[in-house]
Amino acid sequence: MRIDDLSQLGPAVRAELERQIKERQRQNQQKEHCKPKRSDEFDSQLERNFYITDLLPKILSGQIIDIELHKSFELLPKSEYCGLKLPSARYTPDFLITYRNGTIEAIETKSKAIRKLQRDYIYRRRLFIEKYCRPNGWAFREIIVD
Repeated sequence: MRIDDLSQLGPAVRAELERQIKERQRQNQQKEHCKPKRSDEFDSQLERNFYITDLLPKILSGQIIDIELHKSFELLPKSEYCGLKLPSARYTPDFLITYRNGTIEAIETKSKAIRKLQRDYIYRRRLFIEKYCRPNGWAFREIIVD
């Protein structure tokens, strides 16, 4: 027997079925967000290696429920001052991860050489931490390799 209209059921059965439907939808959304990424979705080999060795096992074990690659955050809006056009300032961590316990962590992976070349990185990182991580209780982790 198939019932397409849940209103035909008693309130207790209907409530339980609605709960199960919502749980399945949530699980499907998690699977979609956490499905393994393709090689071309990473900006560097370092990101790809970190994802495969550190994040993928946690995704498969259910510790990580959501992962976003390269989510961009506005640090300062574009503006104008004394005739100068000032562009917006943005920060884009490599990974924004949501763990099953509700913790959110931003992760940045960099080589020492690239970090040295990007002189403004330390200031953008600081603004990101002060504007987004600290007020929201997010963790921030930086992976620096040779």
